[in-house]
Amino acid sequence: MVFHARALFLPGGERAATDLPEQWSLPAWDFETDRYTDRASAWRTARRPGMGQEVEAQVRGRDTVAVEAAFAESCAQAVDRAQNPGKYGDTDEW
Repeated sequence: MVFHARALFLPGGERAATDLPEQWSLPAWDFETDRYTDRASAWRTARRPGMGQEVEAQVRGRDTVAVEAAFAESCAQAVDRAQNPGKYGDTDEW
């Protein structure tokens, strides 16, 4: 199984409601050796392009406990990134 988690934050750091689930899991084949199947967890944050400038936190991995811990860390960074875009170089995109 590969576990996923995702959250979206508005520019001020407030969490945005989405129609998608916050966490879900999918089966993975043994031969799939992508970055997220060979590590306990991997996460990233990214500012979405466009007028909304939302910041997305994404986590995936094969260990549910590691994914949950990484999700908390990625959400914290996403809130900081939403509140302080210059700190992450996001102001160049505006």
